Amino acid sequence: MTLFRKALLLFIFVFILSCSSSEEDCKKTIIVQYSYTIVAPTGTTIIPEISRVVDCDFPEPDVAETIEELPRLNDFSYEVTELIVIPDTGNNTSRVSYKITISNLSDANVKGIPYVTTRINNDSFTSSSANTSNCLELQANSSCEITYDVESSLNLGSLTSFEIIDVNYLITQ
Repeated sequence: MTLFRKALLLFIFVFILSCSSSEEDCKKTIIVQYSYTIVAPTGTTIIPEISRVVDCDFPEPDVAETIEELPRLNDFSYEVTELIVIPDTGNNTSRVSYKITISNLSDANVKGIPYVTTRINNDSFTSSSANTSNCLELQANSSCEITYDVESSLNLGSLTSFEIIDVNYLITQ
């Protein structure tokens, strides 16, 4: 009888494996992240496309909208409270240090990123102050201070002039 049970179980097992439908085997490829290129003054970064193979009944991912430009905080002001530029520190470096007080003049709390546009040796650069700032959230009618202090090698180029051109606050939420 045990031989009969083993044969019956083997038959049932083979029958179940042979009855798989093609719908269960259906697979599709979805794109999780599209490829894009970031070009900055320091170089070019290429972010590759990422795709995954999923079952056919897997829901299609929502396609994110492209944001051409983030909205700016309109009720906004800034004041450069400190600017120190040392073209040659004596250690084969130059040093730029500044403090900027930014103010949210609106009656609403905002989350965003402060951007500072500078002119260095007649070239303009706009950079985020997110990594050097605690100003990622501004309460209504409040102020915050952006600080920056960087020493750079003169082997990269000499610093002949430095100027803060503009400060903006781009709203992310």
